[in-house]
Amino acid sequence: MALNPRVLSATTLVLAGVVGAVVVGQLPALGVTDTAITAIPASPRQALVCPGPVVAVGAEGTAPDEVTAAGRPSRVAGTAKGADVTSTPLKRGGLDGGGTAPRVLSAAAAPAAGALAGAQVEQVATGDAAGFAAASCAAPVADAWFAAGATTTGRTSVLLLANPSAAAARVAVRIWTEDGPLADTGGTEIAVPAGDRRAVSLAGLAPSAGGLVVRVTSSGARIGAAVEQRTVRGLESGGVDIAGATAAPARRQTITGMRVAGAAAVAETQREDDYGDLQPVVRVLLPGSKPADVAISVRSSAGGAPITAGRRVAAGVVTDFPIRGLADGTWSVEVRSSVPLVAGARVSVVADAGASSTPDDGSSSSSSSSGSGSAADAPVGSDAGLVGGDGPVDTGSGASPATGSPTSTSRGIDLAWFGAGGRLGETAVVAVASGPDPVLSVTSTGVARTVRVSGPVSATLQVPAGGTASLPVARGVLVLSGVGGLDAAVSYAGTAAVAGYSVEPADQEARAVRVTR
Repeated sequence: MALNPRVLSATTLVLAGVVGAVVVGQLPALGVTDTAITAIPASPRQALVCPGPVVAVGAEGTAPDEVTAAGRPSRVAGTAKGADVTSTPLKRGGLDGGGTAPRVLSAAAAPAAGALAGAQVEQVATGDAAGFAAASCAAPVADAWFAAGATTTGRTSVLLLANPSAAAARVAVRIWTEDGPLADTGGTEIAVPAGDRRAVSLAGLAPSAGGLVVRVTSSGARIGAAVEQRTVRGLESGGVDIAGATAAPARRQTITGMRVAGAAAVAETQREDDYGDLQPVVRVLLPGSKPADVAISVRSSAGGAPITAGRRVAAGVVTDFPIRGLADGTWSVEVRSSVPLVAGARVSVVADAGASSTPDDGSSSSSSSSGSGSAADAPVGSDAGLVGGDGPVDTGSGASPATGSPTSTSRGIDLAWFGAGGRLGETAVVAVASGPDPVLSVTSTGVARTVRVSGPVSATLQVPAGGTASLPVARGVLVLSGVGGLDAAVSYAGTAAVAGYSVEPADQEARAVRVTR
């Protein structure tokens, strides 16, 4: 795991001294006795970036490629010890509309204040899209991966960048699709001025892509980054989501808290033309040069046998694995490969499948969803939410008010992307914003663990070996104890809403540095 950027500046001077000591140590030191000096640098103030309101490309009354902001997200933030949190808006980056710009949350150093956490939610209802979006406020980074989004007809994806620092950032963007890496984006560089933001439509960089994996690397300053997707099918909204970064490439990835709601309605609706990407999928990319066998195991927090999928995956190709048979509930996903990969997962919710029209090809009578809410098999192909690969898939056993003019539709549809989180330290802090039925999920890929939760909700979670435990929670800041090496996430689900985000590792305190001279 990379060193937390919030302590780099505080330790630079000490590290320089360490390097000097090492160099001197290579010289003969006859008659000299080594002297050990222990130094503890001051911990810096903590800072997180909230991505701000959702944006729209080519909204009604604007140019087809013009990006505008929409709505006003609701935020919650706090520290483990209840210290004061400062919220500072960034510039709007030239975007019209929207009640707020991205925000920088800051608090005193972790040793005094406890680790800082924040989150935002937004209920969206604009002229062409409606849905519920939730995102964690995250530490600025120099490198981030996103396994989310599409740019096919009716699918709009936007890269959101925010620079909280006093120096300009130069952000390089690299994109992979189901057709492989896009060589012409290798030289793409986006300038983000100090204290400002940029919103970039990914259709201009990767047009007509059924599946996207995006990597951003920043020089000059660390940035906050996210990917937004919204879907519109004809005149009907297909939902909106803001996806946070997923874990960097590794041989094993864990996606916690994948929420499924209204599975039977989704299974019925996805048989309609252009609705195949309602199918739950796990998206993977092997960014290296070697293909590998990828194995996926999806487990319910309610227990029972896992649902599995697997196939040989080519290097550099974005591949979606349809996951069938998911009943309503909270699920964890484990993805394994012999070479490093990145992973994400997409789910959708449909409020009223009965209001949809029946396909005239008779497919609605060829397979029916089970009474338990399990998803029926969809036709295999790009319309079933599958992109990438060339072989068969083996499967087995209180938000903020809506803004704008609601889309005219007889049902509510929403989508959500879930990323792989980082392994937590012994203590973690998570902010829970107001939203439909918030749930905290904790996953152990090893032995059984006992996790203590304190805050607006106090409880003890018994996390089974290789399994997940879930707990209904409430708005506020939760402190998790005993989560060292575990993964956790917060998810929301309602009649026409689904969203979630990973719990990030707590801020690192400055540690003692031993220098010998």
